[in-house]
Amino acid sequence: MTEKRRILIADPSRVARTALVKHLRDDFEIREESDGESAWQTLVLDASIVAVVSAINLERASGYELLSRLRDNRLRRLADIPFFLLISRDETAPNREQAKGRGVSDFIVRGMAGNEIRQRIGRLVNWDIAAEIAEPVEGGSPPPAPFATRTKVCRKLCDGMAEDEATPACVLAFGLENEKAIGERFGESSMLEIGERIARVVRGKIGRHDSIGHAGASAYVIVSPGTSLATATAFAQRVCRALGEQSIQIGEQRMQLGVSAGIASLPADRGRSAAQLINLALQRLELARQTPGGQVVACDPPADDPFARLQAQLRQASEAGQLGQAGLQVLPLLRLFEQQFRFGLPLTQMEERFRKHAGEPADPA
Repeated sequence: MTEKRRILIADPSRVARTALVKHLRDDFEIREESDGESAWQTLVLDASIVAVVSAINLERASGYELLSRLRDNRLRRLADIPFFLLISRDETAPNREQAKGRGVSDFIVRGMAGNEIRQRIGRLVNWDIAAEIAEPVEGGSPPPAPFATRTKVCRKLCDGMAEDEATPACVLAFGLENEKAIGERFGESSMLEIGERIARVVRGKIGRHDSIGHAGASAYVIVSPGTSLATATAFAQRVCRALGEQSIQIGEQRMQLGVSAGIASLPADRGRSAAQLINLALQRLELARQTPGGQVVACDPPADDPFARLQAQLRQASEAGQLGQAGLQVLPLLRLFEQQFRFGLPLTQMEERFRKHAGEPADPA
C-alpha cells in the first residue's frame, strides 16, 4: 500500500477544515492548523507536506503573510510548494489577479465539488514523474496529441496582450539542460524524443487557459495569460527539481535528467511584443543552461560593473589580510590616475610598501 502524500489545510474555521478533509482524506493525509504562525512552523518542520490550502483571514500571520514567507524562502521545497487559496464564490477578478501576483498557484472556492477540488490539487501535486516519463508501450494507449507550433502559441499570447494590457502574463521556456551533449552521445532523434516526453509530462500540469508549443530541439514554451512572475517561477522550479531527480532509459543506458527554464513576463518585461517575449524566454533558457542544477532564469543578469568588482575584491582582500597584494593589483590604476590628474602620489614608496606587506621582493628596477 502506497503512503499517502500530505497536505496542510490552514483555516480558522473548524467546520471549513472538516469539510475539506472530507473531500481529500481518501487521496491525501491531512495536517490541520488554525493560524498562520502554526501553519508556518508545521511547513518548516514537516518536509513531507506537498501542498498548502489556506484561507486569507488567519490569525498571528495572514494567509498572504504565510505565502510571502514561502515564496521568499531560500529552501526550494518551501519556495515552490503549490499554494491554494480558499476564496468565496463572489471573489472579484482584481482580487484574484492580486493573489496570483503574490504567488498563489490556484484557488479553491468554498462549496466547490469534491472531485473538482481533488482535480485542481492533483494537477500540481500528482508528480509520478518516473511513470509519466517512461517510454510509451507499443500498442498501448493512443498516441498523444501533437504540440502546437511556436507561431500558434505566439498568436495566443498576442491575443491575450491585446485584450488587456494591464493583465500579467508569463512565457516559460524549458528544455534539456545538456541538450547538445545528449544529441552528440545518443543522436538527435533520441534527444528530440526525450524533450517531447518531458513536455508531455509538463503539459499535464499546466492550467486549462495555458498553451504549450514546440520551440525547436528539446525546447518548449508555455504561454500563461494572467499568471504572475512569482507563480510561474515557483512552477518552473518545481518542474526542474522534479525532473532533475529522475533518470531515463536510452537504449541500454540510463541517463540522469537535467532540465533548465527561462521566463519572460509582463509587466516586468513590458515594451516587448509577444514574439519578443518568447525570444526573451528562450534566451534566458540558454542562460540557465550555462549553470548545471536545474536553474531557472527569470530576469536579465546585472550589467558588469568593473568598479563594483574592484570594491568586492578589495573587501575580500581586507578580510583575508591581503591588502598588500590588493595594492599591487590596483597600482596600475593609481599610475593612470597620477598620469591624468597629477596628484603627486608617491608611487615608488607605495609599491615598496605593498610588496613588503605582500611578502614579495622589492622591484630591482
